[in-house]
Amino acid sequence: MNIKEKKIELRRQAEAVRSAITEEERLRKSEIISEKLLKRLEKLLKPDPTVRRKPTLFTYMPVKTEVDVTPVLEACWKRPWRVVVPKVIPAYKQMKLYEIKSYVDLERGNWGIREPVAKAPQLFDIRQIDVVIVPGLAFDLRMGRLGYGGGFYDRFMQQYVRTGLPKPYIIAAAFEEQLVDEVPMGLFDFRINELVTEERCLTEGGAVCRE
Repeated sequence: MNIKEKKIELRRQAEAVRSAITEEERLRKSEIISEKLLKRLEKLLKPDPTVRRKPTLFTYMPVKTEVDVTPVLEACWKRPWRVVVPKVIPAYKQMKLYEIKSYVDLERGNWGIREPVAKAPQLFDIRQIDVVIVPGLAFDLRMGRLGYGGGFYDRFMQQYVRTGLPKPYIIAAAFEEQLVDEVPMGLFDFRINELVTEERCLTEGGAVCRE
């Protein structure tokens, strides 16, 4: 099997595993994960007196059986942080980022995913992003990530590679069931910095990070 075929098969398996988690369990675990994420963000998004802008978080809007990170959003809105979420542009296979300050700034978009409304302010300078919370189907202890196959996040991260800019700190929110032995990684796939599940908080090599 080549890498593309391996990814397709792993996506099928990972989708089935995550879908098998009951809604009650998913909500319970999501709540625990959100609490852990918030503790990490409190440390990672500390305001820098030498920088004028607000600490900035780029996060996803959960859909279907993904980890529900909306409690993180709600907590962020009460803090001196800027929150940006993506709007998918299918024709160009890109994501554009917009700042949201409440649920009023969101509407249903492609694939039923909540996206920023048209009047939301757009973030053009990716250097201003400090932390990214990414979704995914499967992850491994080497911080490999298996996405959904659209390549939107991979293309976004490639902007940093092409321009030589340092990437923001990348955290994945996942259920413990989503951990696998190995995620097949291609040339343009990116690795995360940290994985947060309902049971643990991991960095590369399986090291447990402090919350």
